[in-house]
Amino acid sequence: MKIGKKALAAVLALALALAAGCSSKDTSWVARSGEDTIPAGVYLVELMMGYNEAASQLYGEGDILKSTIEDTPVPQYITDYAKKECANLLAIRKEFQSRGLSVGEEENQQAADYTDYLYSIGESFYQANGVEKEAVRFINDTTMMSLAVFSSIYGEGGEKEVSKAELEKEFSSRYTRSRYIVFPKVDITTGAPLAQEELDANKEQADQYYQRAKEGESFPALIHQYTKEKNPEGAGEQQADNAYDIYLENNAGYFSPVYEQGIVAAADNEVGQLEDEYCIYLYQKLPLMEGDSARVDSYLSSLLQTMKYDEYMETINTWGSSLEVTYNNAALAVYTPAKLKMTAEQLEGESSSSPESSTPESSSAPESSSQKPESLEYEQEHDHTGIPGLDLPESLPVGDYAF
Repeated sequence: MKIGKKALAAVLALALALAAGCSSKDTSWVARSGEDTIPAGVYLVELMMGYNEAASQLYGEGDILKSTIEDTPVPQYITDYAKKECANLLAIRKEFQSRGLSVGEEENQQAADYTDYLYSIGESFYQANGVEKEAVRFINDTTMMSLAVFSSIYGEGGEKEVSKAELEKEFSSRYTRSRYIVFPKVDITTGAPLAQEELDANKEQADQYYQRAKEGESFPALIHQYTKEKNPEGAGEQQADNAYDIYLENNAGYFSPVYEQGIVAAADNEVGQLEDEYCIYLYQKLPLMEGDSARVDSYLSSLLQTMKYDEYMETINTWGSSLEVTYNNAALAVYTPAKLKMTAEQLEGESSSSPESSTPESSSAPESSSQKPESLEYEQEHDHTGIPGLDLPESLPVGDYAF
């Protein structure tokens, strides 16, 4: 059968129109619920986190994208992970709005500062995968919303309020407050044992300070005097007494085991000495709840999050799984696990390519190589801010939206 020129022209015109329509599909967003959407960059971050999660379970394997996790192909596992996390983000934001909550200037600034920090230490990964800083900020903003939701549930007046008395009781069972002075028995730079003469001098000094502390001399004043003796130019002025307080979780391994165990066993207001192979510790045990109120409240807030974290995560997952979410199939087809750049080899290749190749709209990223992800060394400070970072074996630094 012959096709006339006009008919052929019409078919070609229709084909071109369809092609133009396909190429112009909006892939700037991936998921939507109500009026809230998940931008492509946020989905890419969640894909990267899904890759990290899969890699942590398949440590030592070659190309993890060719593997399975509990009979699920890894690419599907990563996609499912990312879609679930996006649904949870939308659910948190919806709950935040429905409860009529708000985030203050301080929290907004904290989210901004934390975004700058996270993006700076993971910049090579983010940029190689087309993730702009705004995507990380979106997640950290949601973190702040999540904190507000959490407080409205478990905080004062919440439907599942944990009383301050209960928090204080838990805090008292888990933590101690003390002050200390350390008299070394080894060279603090090399770890080598001190010469006997120097060791004897340090022991004598420790005994002298111990005697003065037992006689009632101010322990903060003793700390400041000792600091001045060791570092005259850097000692500065003596600070407020509670500035010398340390709060230690019982036997958590953050300090010398001898010190941690000794402080737990000591009585409040007791002054004493402890010793291990490295140091002599002069300590003053202090009543826990009589410390600086702002610091105590910060610890109580952090402890509440620890106590209720698992329960709250289950709640978020329930919200997310029951939320009606529309996914942008065009975007899902563009942003896939196979196009992630998560290895040193891929990052090196990306650094030599043009900047345009890493924009969110690009689908030209290379396939994943057989190398496992390059590790990012990231140590989360115990600052009790409420937004701990993820610290997985091959973790990409990003805020945990729950806290």
